[in-house]
Amino acid sequence: MKKIAIIGGGACGSAALIELIIQSITAKLQDQISFVLIERKEKAGYGLAFGSKQRSHILNTQADLMGIYANEPAHFAEWLKENGRKYRDDVKSESDEDNAYTSRLLYGHYVSQQLKETIEKAKKHNIKVERIKDEAYNIDKLENEKLLIHLSSENTVEVDEVLLAPGTPKPNIFSHFKDNPNYIDFPWPTKRLLKNTNKNDHVGVLGSSLSAIDTVMTLIDNGHEGKITMFSPDGMLPRVQPDENKGFERKYLTLANLHKIKREKGHAPRAKDLFRLFIKDIEAAEGKSLDWSSFNRDSKDQLPLLEHDIKIAEKGGDSLSNMAYSMRYDTSTIWSWMSLHEQIIFTKWMGRHWTITRHAIPLYNARRLSKLMKESKLEIISQNQKVEFIKDKNCFSIATGLDGVFEIDKLVNATGSAGRLEEMDNVLVQNLLKKKYLKPHPIGGAVINPHTMQCISEAGGEHIYGVGHLVNGMLMDVNAVWFNVKTIARLASEIIFKTTSNGHI
Repeated sequence: MKKIAIIGGGACGSAALIELIIQSITAKLQDQISFVLIERKEKAGYGLAFGSKQRSHILNTQADLMGIYANEPAHFAEWLKENGRKYRDDVKSESDEDNAYTSRLLYGHYVSQQLKETIEKAKKHNIKVERIKDEAYNIDKLENEKLLIHLSSENTVEVDEVLLAPGTPKPNIFSHFKDNPNYIDFPWPTKRLLKNTNKNDHVGVLGSSLSAIDTVMTLIDNGHEGKITMFSPDGMLPRVQPDENKGFERKYLTLANLHKIKREKGHAPRAKDLFRLFIKDIEAAEGKSLDWSSFNRDSKDQLPLLEHDIKIAEKGGDSLSNMAYSMRYDTSTIWSWMSLHEQIIFTKWMGRHWTITRHAIPLYNARRLSKLMKESKLEIISQNQKVEFIKDKNCFSIATGLDGVFEIDKLVNATGSAGRLEEMDNVLVQNLLKKKYLKPHPIGGAVINPHTMQCISEAGGEHIYGVGHLVNGMLMDVNAVWFNVKTIARLASEIIFKTTSNGHI
């Protein structure tokens, strides 16, 4: 009997257990396989990402891409139609259910329900699923190739395969402020943020991306009256996501053309190839040449840009946003074709601009941000350079390149999920890193076999797998549910294949 452990019961861990159960039932493996889900919280299916009770914390992807089943992306939209439709107060949409943006918590309810129903199916098919409410902090590889998981309760679990699904990794930067009561090291869970800020505080938010925007929404939803200032190196807000994108037909930046480069020129696609073909597609759609330097939003006044983006989104998006959206299913393949050198170049020179376009603000929240900025309740400052705590004044000082020095009452680290393994504030990840069971990828996350999701390292063996943000360097779009469930389906197929005798059922 092979025993599979899933460590982490958020969306990725839940999706993995769901897919493994489905494939086990299909393969009739009730006498050959069992599962254990290790999650420290009482309820599985939520995690930090989808456990927020703030109604303005909404998904950044519309419902018809959020199905928890790898080959049924529209399943969540179908579930939504059966559970209140778009008229619920936790659904933000001016379109139909397929294009709705729901609260993160509603999505968490959906995932939790699907997990519960799938576990019930497993029981009916005599497949054992154990649920352990605990935290895994270390793993030992035994001589018989089995893995021993150490839990905070001092119990251990011996298994054959381990799937690491730690969810959203909190960053460990600014650790010297950790014990400062004026510092909030992560926006989630939101009760910590609300408990440690007063309504009239001037709150500084490190970051200007989607995590920082969620932080602002949390404060405002709970009656914050003081000023909020967002600080980031470039000061760029994400662009605005239409409720429904217009179609965009790419003629140049296609998988076929990129493969042609490999075939004819004998090298992988380069960052400059991608940018050149991207420009050709946009200019072909616009019917004219464009001044591409004007698209650089680094350190510019964000309010007029935000208002412009809102108007564009209300009309279904422009060529830039619609083309980026059209590439959602191809980006991971393109990324896998690029060399590490070219991936680093892309990340350094174009990564930020790609991110603000592809991972955009839902229209509903964009309008709220615009209102706050017009009322001077929210300010966005670029080129933050130095953060210090002034003990005599009991406040933080943030020095910036353009606007001088700011003094703020409370500081929130909303720079987003940690990218590099060594920056992840996760005891299990750090212990596996020390033992070389995980190998850091130069861009971020762990080195894996992208076809099977197996972690590749000097000492880790062949039985540890990783999904989600844990593998953010080797894979693109790991913050997207639809992408993660596809990688999870591959992982599940690999484990099921290894479970059957000689690979045959």
